[in-house]
Amino acid sequence: MKTTQMSKYMLTGILAAGMFFLTSCGGSETKTTDSGTAEPASAGKSDAKAAPAPEVKIDVAGWVATDLSTASKMIPMMLNLPKDAKIEKNGNGGVDVLLNSAYTITISSQAVSNIKEAMKGDKDLTINNTTSYKNGKAIVDEPNGFVYSMQMKDEANGTKYEPEAHFFFYIEKDGAIYSVQDARPMSNGFLSGKTYTEDNAKKLYESVKASAKLK
Repeated sequence: MKTTQMSKYMLTGILAAGMFFLTSCGGSETKTTDSGTAEPASAGKSDAKAAPAPEVKIDVAGWVATDLSTASKMIPMMLNLPKDAKIEKNGNGGVDVLLNSAYTITISSQAVSNIKEAMKGDKDLTINNTTSYKNGKAIVDEPNGFVYSMQMKDEANGTKYEPEAHFFFYIEKDGAIYSVQDARPMSNGFLSGKTYTEDNAKKLYESVKASAKLK
């Protein structure tokens, strides 16, 4: 199975859009779901006057095995998700899962020869991308995935951004390779970088690693 080139750049696009809104949008209300709790916060620069980051804690207790192929037949995967998660097919034939007001998980088929190739491409777009980001580092680095943190570069107008942590996980069956990654929801780009903690990224990664199965 193959996906368009757009899916390879989805994370960078979402992060860039999120960081743009961080400097231009105000806060909005968030709500509690099975997957985590978020409290309202307003946008702004990372300085002493900035509002506290919303507290978002990932709790995978109660998550259930979910068949993603019901949303897109291109993704024959079972994955543990919150019972109230919003699941929909995206424009690339993959699946987007809104876990809560702060997190989206995207599952995509990859047009690559092996997992190592897929991982290198995603690292080049994230932690190794020194054009757009700084302080990129792998927190967890395994053959089938990685948890990482990075930070948008400061802008010429003095705007500074906070580091945030995310993950990629890869799974293969019969030569078909799929990736699972997390990112900001497009509708909540204002959220502080502090929302995306290493602890949350690790919990999501471990949950995906333990529950992702191809049919």
